[in-house]
Amino acid sequence: MNRLFLLPLTLLALGLVAWNTGLEAAQEPHPVIEVHRITDNLHMLGSGSTTGGNIALLIAEHGVVLVDTKNEGYGPDILEHVRRLTDKPVTTIINSHVHYDHSGANTEFPETVQFVAQENIRRHMARTDCQPVPTNCDDFQGENAKYLPATTFSDRLTLFAGGPDQIDLYYFGRGHTDGDTFIVFKEARTMHTGDMFLGKLLPFIDAENGNGGSAIEFGRTLTRAINTIQDVDTIITGHWEVPLAWSDLVDYRAFYMDLYDHTRRGMDAGRSAEEVIADYVKPARFSDFSAALDGPFSVTPIVNYIYKGV
Repeated sequence: MNRLFLLPLTLLALGLVAWNTGLEAAQEPHPVIEVHRITDNLHMLGSGSTTGGNIALLIAEHGVVLVDTKNEGYGPDILEHVRRLTDKPVTTIINSHVHYDHSGANTEFPETVQFVAQENIRRHMARTDCQPVPTNCDDFQGENAKYLPATTFSDRLTLFAGGPDQIDLYYFGRGHTDGDTFIVFKEARTMHTGDMFLGKLLPFIDAENGNGGSAIEFGRTLTRAINTIQDVDTIITGHWEVPLAWSDLVDYRAFYMDLYDHTRRGMDAGRSAEEVIADYVKPARFSDFSAALDGPFSVTPIVNYIYKGV
């Protein structure tokens, strides 16, 4: 009789263990954000390869300014890091471009936040014909349209002009998308590039999701940025694990233009895209940059886009 009584209790206990194990797995924390101090008031919230794009966090006089918000679900994590650094609220969010891994948590912030973006970014966020990836305009439909940027600009915008918190926003043309913004923190001599410089590897050109990327314009846009922007020492890239230097951005432009020039020479010689891809050899001076032949961050899509005139 005792055995008959114990059997259902044992099964119940095993069931509870299994349920708890499943619950723990479901509640397993997502990858953590790493904080990199640039100045006392400017930090980079990193782990860009696993949490979404890198964030610039400025503790300004009026409140906290963020550039980008990582993947959906990271709003609470970002706010927790803000609380660890300051008791000031988040008042301004700037998006470097439209992709979900840079604006995924926009709607997880208070409605009082001022959202700022280049006008093409807002247009993409307001689209109703959302692609599954990498645009997340589904997040801004209906009642959530209140999270669409209320402050937009075409080519240049300065926030908090003349003071220690001055931020200069620049748009130089198509590249990764058609809204990529370079954000300069003047006093810190630091610039956030978004995915116009995602790290030491070839870029992803978003030319097939209606987001306006261009392999032909990418290098020209980088060149305009480098020739125009001054007094920057530190670069917060879109996804690299640590901040980089201005010289890394200059080298990155040369790295990309080497592939572009290689492709143009092949086209002028009447060679096929496949032949140009097969013949590409990364110059030794770019040994710290990755140039895979296949995949989204690789030689193949860039060469093919150039051949298509995109």
